[in-house]
Amino acid sequence: MNTSYLKLKENLKYLKLNQMDLHLDETIDFMNNNDLSFIDALIKLTDYEIDMKEINMVKSMVKVAAFPHLREIKDFEFEFQPSINKEQILDFMTLRFIEQKENIVFLGTSGVGKTHLATSIGIAAAKKRTSTYFIKCHDLILNLKKAQAENRLELRIKHLENINF
Repeated sequence: MNTSYLKLKENLKYLKLNQMDLHLDETIDFMNNNDLSFIDALIKLTDYEIDMKEINMVKSMVKVAAFPHLREIKDFEFEFQPSINKEQILDFMTLRFIEQKENIVFLGTSGVGKTHLATSIGIAAAKKRTSTYFIKCHDLILNLKKAQAENRLELRIKHLENINF
């Protein structure tokens, strides 16, 4: 095997560019079979690495957000809940409300999809690199009461101001 190729593979491993290492052979083959320039081949390789870093970042943000499940809007059955305004929910998915510093509150009986919708919007925000945190209203109230009893309410509120729900 070519020593330059082996050195490149070694360098990719050392730099922990795992996706570039994984896709190197197919990219070289693609470059040779399609007259791809060296720069275009490098772009293709670095895109693999960037894509995986984005996936991992989103997974991390979703994990930190403490969502009760990982349901997205594509999984929501609007037909099951005709009282829900689908266009309004889809507008929430654009995250325009965050830019406008508005809040969303879902109220309703059990089983109508409040948690699913809130989680979907939160996951969409996490995918756009917006810090999110999921907490039910009851738990938030208990959390704030505890902070107040410990004389840390102001500190807790400041912390909550820096995250999106």
